[in-house]
Amino acid sequence: MLAGSALWLLLGSAGCGSANYRDLFENGPGKAGSGSASGSLQSSAGSSGMAVSGGSGGGSLAEVAGSLGNAGSGGSGAGCAFSCGDAGRSAGGRSGLGNEAGSVSAQAGSDSELVDCSAFAADAVYLPATQHCYLVDKETRTFAAAQAHCTELKAHLITLGSDAEDAFAWSIHSEEHWIGAKDGKAPKQSGVGTYTWTDDEPFDYTNWSAEQPNASKTECTDGGACYEHCAFQWTGGEHDGQWNDRYCMHTIAAICEWEKTP
Repeated sequence: MLAGSALWLLLGSAGCGSANYRDLFENGPGKAGSGSASGSLQSSAGSSGMAVSGGSGGGSLAEVAGSLGNAGSGGSGAGCAFSCGDAGRSAGGRSGLGNEAGSVSAQAGSDSELVDCSAFAADAVYLPATQHCYLVDKETRTFAAAQAHCTELKAHLITLGSDAEDAFAWSIHSEEHWIGAKDGKAPKQSGVGTYTWTDDEPFDYTNWSAEQPNASKTECTDGGACYEHCAFQWTGGEHDGQWNDRYCMHTIAAICEWEKTP
């Protein structure tokens, strides 16, 4: 694949300098051209990107594997640079050209580069700390309906495993929303059950407000007494974004989560 990319880059950079490309193909890489600069081509495979640099004199082709990509730079001969950095792939400066090179966005599945969650949903966002994608569902739904909606999207209600993920969830929707935790009790059962995540992840992290969950008594939608058995983030705790329990038939927003990136 690197060899194919190298050929493409050689053909695509014909306007970048004065290298004799006939010499490159007839004499081969590493051989001096007939009185003209043949340039050099380096393909660097790394987590940060690819670099191509042009120089003067004899050319060489090398594949370099490293943890960091090398930025390309123009030399005294043909000088074109292509770099893949944190914001995707862009065309770098060209030696001998007065116009600015444009940029082309690209996505790669590494922490140092953007990850495109739009394959899941147009407004989905990525969190590098978890390498997961998330979507705010602003449609107000019951806990069960919100869970079903996330399942339709091949996701699940968000599960929070750390302070960082907890804070992130609140940052993308700083209003009440369901999270994927419930205690397993029926609406008309009193008392607090054992909370678990709906996707069966270990329930190792919590951020309950003081004296929560408490399975408070409330009115059922069909009359009678019901109790709170589903978790949500709210604004009424010691600080915003903590958790509280709520009657599962109430309708509020939710956040869906995908654990595998596209």
